[in-house]
Amino acid sequence: MFFLVAIGIPYGTTNRISEFFGWTIFDPSLALDESIPYLSILNLAYFSFYAYYVLIPFFANSEMQKKCAIVFSQRLFVVTLPIFVVFLLLPVEVDLRSGVHGDDVLTSLLTLIHGVDQPYNAWPSLHVGHSLCVVLCAPLILNIKRSIYITLWFAWILLTISTMTTQQHYIFDVMTGILFALIAHHRFIKPSIEKCKSNEYDDAFEEL
Repeated sequence: MFFLVAIGIPYGTTNRISEFFGWTIFDPSLALDESIPYLSILNLAYFSFYAYYVLIPFFANSEMQKKCAIVFSQRLFVVTLPIFVVFLLLPVEVDLRSGVHGDDVLTSLLTLIHGVDQPYNAWPSLHVGHSLCVVLCAPLILNIKRSIYITLWFAWILLTISTMTTQQHYIFDVMTGILFALIAHHRFIKPSIEKCKSNEYDDAFEEL
């Protein structure tokens, strides 16, 4: 619910503003972007993105894990705020959706998303950036078996590929999404998680 309000509303608002003005600051597309085919089966990986927001809170069992989950969610929200400024001031339109066609269920679901999510807010890709932040932080907060963590990485790779096979993002969007996640994780999120695990935020939690 927190991310539905704190991320969903600003995302939708900036998306509609960009659609209203209908202009782009530059074109990051490559010839390779045009050659990536639409693969409806990978829509499943694309839709799985929304599960990443609840992954860490859902599996947080101990009090410390729950505190770290709260800190993670707050920091991820804060580091995303500048991205909304990028969406507004440096908009890019993804002109690839004509490649999406089919009458199967997965294509129909993607078409519904297209009706709500206009082809803006492209870079950096929040699908890629936010999910990578979750993958990087999961072992810092949760007790994850190696096999499960490898599976999580594999799922993230499929999700990343799906942002292009669904004709939603350019390669440029994916790369800048990864860059955003790495900077956000190492500079802002990970240090806060470590402070939380060192009990530096205990007074704040007690006051809350």
